[in-house]
Amino acid sequence: MSSASVRYFIITDESEIFRVSINKFKRLLKATSEEKLERFAGKRVRVAEICVKLENRKPIEVIRAIYYYLHFNEKDTLDEEYLIKSRDIVFAAGDEISSIFIEEEQGNVINAQQEFAKRQRDHAVWWKPNMQLERNILDASIDEFKCKRL
Repeated sequence: MSSASVRYFIITDESEIFRVSINKFKRLLKATSEEKLERFAGKRVRVAEICVKLENRKPIEVIRAIYYYLHFNEKDTLDEEYLIKSRDIVFAAGDEISSIFIEEEQGNVINAQQEFAKRQRDHAVWWKPNMQLERNILDASIDEFKCKRL
């Protein structure tokens, strides 16, 4: 029997990979003092969200990988304002969804709003790992690379 699971990883500036349980990650997203990460206070951290296929509860392959930034405030909790701003940037850059809300081209006038949002998303919201780091993250997601847990 196969199913799917999501794995979360936080990557430090030194490219150290930490696995974060789903429950801990959910508590982080609530941005309450209940879940703090003191080592990341006031920092932007890289996150990898990896969806894996499971067979008999064991990860066998990566289905998709998404890499994005999270910002932590000085109180060691997730910066909610930045999270909302990031969501809005991704929405504005989306190909299918946002095109519904953007006016159609008229003559020689082109609405570049979506292109600017894509550039902003690719710089401020999403990140791309180098080949070795990506290999390590993907291997960690299927339990073939040992990493620490937060």
